[in-house]
Amino acid sequence: MRKSLRLPLFYMNIAIYLPPSSIMEFTAFQEFIVETSSLLFRQHSAHRFIIITDKRYAEQFPFYSNLETIVLNPVSKNGLLKKIWLDIKLPSILKKAKADLLISFHNTCLSTVSIPQCLFIRDKERIRKTHINKARLLLVPNNLMKRVLIETNGIPEEKITVVFPSASKMFEPITEEEKTTIKNTYSEGKEFFLFNSIFSSQEDLIDILKSFSHFKKRQQSNFKLLLTTPVNSVFAKCLAGYKYRNDVKFIDVNDKHEQGLITASAYAVVLPFNTNETLIAALNSMRSGVPVIGVKNSFVNEMAENAAVYAEMETTKDIGERMIQLYTDENYRFKLIEKGKAVAATYTDEKAAGILWQSILKVLG
Repeated sequence: MRKSLRLPLFYMNIAIYLPPSSIMEFTAFQEFIVETSSLLFRQHSAHRFIIITDKRYAEQFPFYSNLETIVLNPVSKNGLLKKIWLDIKLPSILKKAKADLLISFHNTCLSTVSIPQCLFIRDKERIRKTHINKARLLLVPNNLMKRVLIETNGIPEEKITVVFPSASKMFEPITEEEKTTIKNTYSEGKEFFLFNSIFSSQEDLIDILKSFSHFKKRQQSNFKLLLTTPVNSVFAKCLAGYKYRNDVKFIDVNDKHEQGLITASAYAVVLPFNTNETLIAALNSMRSGVPVIGVKNSFVNEMAENAAVYAEMETTKDIGERMIQLYTDENYRFKLIEKGKAVAATYTDEKAAGILWQSILKVLG
């Protein structure tokens, strides 16, 4: 019997619209998108991918023979000009590129194009219902958002796919000697709690300082609190009158390797907020062999389950109590470390890229 050659099912032009970055440093979620997309390009070289984004985002992608990058000028914030861009200019770019599919990471669907669209929803509060209805498939980073879309928008379950984010491979456990070096450099040789995500407001900083105050009052320890986020005038003002300000330090480190070393050296990571950035920070920490303090009914709670310890949502005293719990119960802390490493290992770029590819096939049928 003659064997038939197995050829690729079809050749596709897949366009990916990435929002421009509004801050100098890329967020953990943006880095996840770059890593997952790059893996997709490498794995599916028979298909052409077109990245549509600004210069800073485009520069994050390595060269691939099947990747074309269309670099945009900054999109105007003027309502009319923005509408012209979305209704006329961007559809024209897609037509010229002969795109078969658009994956939008911009909380936006295009109303004037006929090709199928996948819409990645990071923040449901910032997306219009018309865009949700226009998309052929909705991509979300967690099951909590999926349930909200089903319950509040009546979206059929089969129209929603969860693409869980993953930890960066830059984060991993380190030796005790390396931990000592980091502590001597950043925390005067003392153990420290770490916040390794992004503050969305001044109130977030105030809340975490209140939690640390509760810990310090109860334990009278020499622990420090490190915050790997740039200090600004507002944050500096919050810290100026803080009782334990000498035990709190902002660390603005751009080097990813150094960020990984700092994370892996922490006694525990404190992440009392419910954002996608917090979720990836938690996965990075667990992959580094560091226990995580989160809040109940959060994205972290959904993914980590009993591999992290949780406070009541937005209760600063209870977050402080969880810090005390880890400080006073080393056995429990070590159990969380092992469970956390196992959880982080199940969420990978490879898994996310695979789900994204299956979503593409589902939409194009």
